[in-house]
Amino acid sequence: MSTEPTVTLGIPCRTDEPALGRTLDAAWSDLRTAAGTTETLVCLNGRAAGRSPAARDLDAFARRVGARLVMHDVDREPERPAGAEPADVVALTTERAGKAIAWNVLRRWARGATTVFLDADVDIGAGSIARLLDALAAAPDAVLASPKTSCAPRPTAFERIMAAPYGVDFPNLSGQLYAARSAGLPPTMPEDLIEPERWLELAVGRERVVRDPVARVVVRLPATLGDFYRQRIRIEMGKVQIDAQYPALLARGNPQPRGWTALRALSVPDLGRLGVYLVLRESAHVVAWWRYRRRRTEGVWIQAASTKQWTA
Repeated sequence: MSTEPTVTLGIPCRTDEPALGRTLDAAWSDLRTAAGTTETLVCLNGRAAGRSPAARDLDAFARRVGARLVMHDVDREPERPAGAEPADVVALTTERAGKAIAWNVLRRWARGATTVFLDADVDIGAGSIARLLDALAAAPDAVLASPKTSCAPRPTAFERIMAAPYGVDFPNLSGQLYAARSAGLPPTMPEDLIEPERWLELAVGRERVVRDPVARVVVRLPATLGDFYRQRIRIEMGKVQIDAQYPALLARGNPQPRGWTALRALSVPDLGRLGVYLVLRESAHVVAWWRYRRRRTEGVWIQAASTKQWTA
């Protein structure tokens, strides 16, 4: 009987990520009922002073589920550690920070026929991973299966504005959770990508992406205007980068919803909130365009701290 895993859970995670433990618990609970043999890989990327919050969460998680934690420095030892088993929780550490860099590490190490890529700071709707695996199984030509991204807003006027776009169904690959046929993925992605999942969706092509609108991944919204701009400027700069560096890929994506879609989907108050949101988004796009054109991308990965605060 083969000992190769059928599913790999791959999580790109900054070393200063404070919410990894809760995300791992949610994913583990979902995977236990969704797949057979699994392996768990977490790429801890970036420098850390001492024991990082993410590393502590990994250690506590491994003890909770009765697994062995294997820490492996891929910068110094590029080969797979001897004796690592699918049942282990494997932390692949690199001082090189960046989501695309972490994705490439996970892609290289994953042994599952299917890889579930999951952000480290989200929640998962019950049964969503199983639904994504089923969606791939039902579409033999598909490479990617995506859920719908929803949000968990705090009860504030600002976050009601931030939540307004989530009432419209965008046909894009979720950047926070998706399942992939490992063999169909690109071997690597460019390491300087600012929005790697958008590039991946376009590189694969819309014909090979399926969506399950019942499956859910839940994000925490920015609670302040400063955090909105920290997050949104990065997203908009990722769009500017793809427009500038990969224009040939743009035709491979899905058409985006038009205004009448929002009119049908949203209430009158939410349409007003959406209008405010679009003004803020456009201002973030202008800043992102200006900074990208002047190659001022150094601060793009500053954390929007309130998007990590699930217990607040």
